[in-house]
Amino acid sequence: MWASADSVGDDSDSISDEQETEYLDLNGNLQSGQWLIPHVTYRGLNFWEYSSGPANDSSLQQMQAEAGFTAQIDKEGKYLAAVAWEQDATTEYYLRLEADKTWALYAGLMKKVFGIRNIDHTSYQSTYQGFNLENDTSDGSVFSEGFILQKTEDKWEASLNYFFGNPYEASSLKQKGLSVSGEFEIAEKKRLGASIMTEKSDVLEKNLLAVFYRQDLSKGSTVMLEGGLVKDKTADDGEVTVGSYEMLQTLVELTRGYSVEASLEHYNTEFDSTSPDNWKWRVGVIASPRPNLVLKFDVVNERQISSLTTQEDDWQVQGQVTVAL
Repeated sequence: MWASADSVGDDSDSISDEQETEYLDLNGNLQSGQWLIPHVTYRGLNFWEYSSGPANDSSLQQMQAEAGFTAQIDKEGKYLAAVAWEQDATTEYYLRLEADKTWALYAGLMKKVFGIRNIDHTSYQSTYQGFNLENDTSDGSVFSEGFILQKTEDKWEASLNYFFGNPYEASSLKQKGLSVSGEFEIAEKKRLGASIMTEKSDVLEKNLLAVFYRQDLSKGSTVMLEGGLVKDKTADDGEVTVGSYEMLQTLVELTRGYSVEASLEHYNTEFDSTSPDNWKWRVGVIASPRPNLVLKFDVVNERQISSLTTQEDDWQVQGQVTVAL
């Protein structure tokens, strides 16, 4: 829809199988002539944590168990309705009205518009910005009711998102605000973009600024960079913190359906010598032997560096299965 982690060129063949499974490509599905497109998605993730102490552990987490559908209301596909349920709550629902091929309006419960849409929801690029999958977190949820106005051209696109909270969150934690995001093509299959967001709840005021870059390296292979600032102001004591984050992520296709991924991330809560620097790197393999099946295997290292304290590295081995019907 907007700056998602997919191809930046016009050739849809350059989108990886893993990304095709992760995202519901409305335009592509509608061209098939179907008026109702159901979907069922399950994602399970197993963590194996390792440290030099006695904290070694293994845990299985259900990341997603979702069912839903997308309906084409008219023959031309200008009007769409989509809804998704996960466990005991509706996670997403919206209407899309397409005035022409370049203007679209979305209304409903949707993911907020900001930066690159990263499929790794444990990323520093998602967690500290308030784009959490879980409800009732002080930083905020990635899903919010609101409106999105989108303008798409061949060489650039821009989106305006007004949102007023997730209906499944406590009223004091509902973030209300506005975001603007856009990107333009600076060269063939190279795009540069920026996003800004301001939002506020009864407990926290948050302002975000990001610059991002995406490039297709070859068919099925991409590189993405994003860096930004996070400013938080708590409502109870008025404390203000300004921090930063950076992310570099690449996906290299080995052969159709099989890729290697790698990422490097950094986050600092505030610009202060006593504030620890958080680093994370990840190397993994993605396999999609079938269009509706994705297998991921990752090795993850997290390190915290501080002038005041020393903390041991945290190592994780992650295995993930995603099935979409």
